[in-house]
Amino acid sequence: MSWAPVTTGLIAAGYGRFLSYLAESEGLDPRAFPRDRITRPRVEAYVAHLREHNHSSTIAGRVLQLGRAAAVLAPDADWTWLRRMLARLRRMATPARDDRARLMPAVTLLDLATTLMQRAETEGALSLRRRALLFRDGLLISILCTWAPRARNIAETVIGASLQRRKNGRPIEVPLPDGFTAPIDRYLAHHRPQLVRCSPTPVASDAFWISDGGRPLTAKGIGNLISAVTKRELGRALNPHLFRKIIPTELAIRDPADVGVAQPLLGHADHRTTQQAYNLGCALDAAGRHHAVVRSIRAGSGAASHAVKSAGIDKQSTDRARGANRMSRRPSRRDAP
Repeated sequence: MSWAPVTTGLIAAGYGRFLSYLAESEGLDPRAFPRDRITRPRVEAYVAHLREHNHSSTIAGRVLQLGRAAAVLAPDADWTWLRRMLARLRRMATPARDDRARLMPAVTLLDLATTLMQRAETEGALSLRRRALLFRDGLLISILCTWAPRARNIAETVIGASLQRRKNGRPIEVPLPDGFTAPIDRYLAHHRPQLVRCSPTPVASDAFWISDGGRPLTAKGIGNLISAVTKRELGRALNPHLFRKIIPTELAIRDPADVGVAQPLLGHADHRTTQQAYNLGCALDAAGRHHAVVRSIRAGSGAASHAVKSAGIDKQSTDRARGANRMSRRPSRRDAP
């Protein structure tokens, strides 16, 4: 079984948490084999311990990591009971955060990106460093709106190679629109060199994205940067991963016939990942209809149906989003009879 380094690290850390629990609760026998350590009573006690401190979705993730580690460490053992336990935990799990209130329209974010780049080029009384930072931030947000790569893929972008990311060992290339050519050339020729000069020591790197200190931006640095910029400019902090939810959600609401393009755009091997984890279109439509009805009741004016229509949300839009989910399904082995 082959995993990406990041996934391998997460699974190792998950197994390590289980070992730490055993060491604290009953002592750890260094001579025991993994198949003897990972028993049903112990895992059930581990889950009970996790419930005291963690959210349901986190617990399901911890058991998933443990199950993957068990399958590698003891591939001949029967882990059916563990898979069934994980399935139950996943069914009961709820999102740790409600992303519906955190999403913003893509057009708002694109307008912000354009404004930042324009300010970098036209606003007076700005230092060269400040101009470079504004332009970099605008270009980065515009790419997130168009493609929504993961933060670590952004950090791995280098000059001289196509913008590319890898998922499950597969390279995924998504061409950017022609409109990006001019701002990318401008960033590379003028603004990136200004940022590189901010480093007190020479930096021999072909990293595309440079920090305010003249060093290559890391995945964590990119996450902090996007959250800080959106909080400062829009009053709401958005991390890069939320952009990956905005794309399929807006497609489901505004262009449901083409919502299926979100799957290859986000690099998902299974359409269900796109639908279940990212598409909040139906939920947003339903929430909008509900709030419109509540407002009409509180105001005491008009029928609920009028309030729903005045909010620009109707049953047809919700049905379109649901229909789009069905249209975007592709047969898989799990669908086979």
